[in-house]
Amino acid sequence: MILAAAIMAASATTVAAQDNSFAPVAGDFSVEVQFNPFSNDFGTFKLDQLKGRYFFSDKDAIRFGIGFGLDNVKSTPDPDNHDDIWSKGKVGNFSINLGYERHFFNYKRIDLYAGAGLGYAMQSVSATNQWLDSDEKLRETKICNAMTTNNPSYDERSYNEFNIKAFTGIDFYVYKGLFVGAELGVKFGFQSYPGYYTKGGFDDNGNWSDSKESDKQNKVNGIKLATYVEPALRLGWTF
Repeated sequence: MILAAAIMAASATTVAAQDNSFAPVAGDFSVEVQFNPFSNDFGTFKLDQLKGRYFFSDKDAIRFGIGFGLDNVKSTPDPDNHDDIWSKGKVGNFSINLGYERHFFNYKRIDLYAGAGLGYAMQSVSATNQWLDSDEKLRETKICNAMTTNNPSYDERSYNEFNIKAFTGIDFYVYKGLFVGAELGVKFGFQSYPGYYTKGGFDDNGNWSDSKESDKQNKVNGIKLATYVEPALRLGWTF
């Protein structure tokens, strides 16, 4: 599918005469985004990281990537009658990767490579609920390190991850400097999920305190070993 997509793209344009000038050379720098022409969920373009690589020789390159995101959600179950009762959540993400590639085979437009890399990723999650107590007073409870305290999934929790990858991939050069590609590999990671807890509650005397913290729940540390495949074609430019 990868090669077919690349060949279709090449055939739709005017292509220069075949030669061996498509291979990257020492001093080249490339940036790329993920591209999925077969998507059916309107997610054709995906940019979870800004990725690049620098060729310090004709066969060797340093790769790097950095990504971040921030999502805010807010819900009001009955906005017509309970505008003051609401819940909101915030999810922030950050990731950074550094690696090495060895480009071991190049023939005209096809470039194969393999390598390894290190990475770090983190997610920060928090939520706030505003509600009415039995005396019809507005109270605000904050949830730290999770979106909810009712058995949250790991996707809804804060975490830190350190990982190491071994990978191989293919680039197909449509033009000099323009390529599509795909990658697969194995990732070994260490993940740490801090315990989640709430801030805001009644103390032992029945008085409300915004700073009162509950006990931390369900702290988790784990090791993960898995294969991975880039979920889309990689569209990149070398210059």
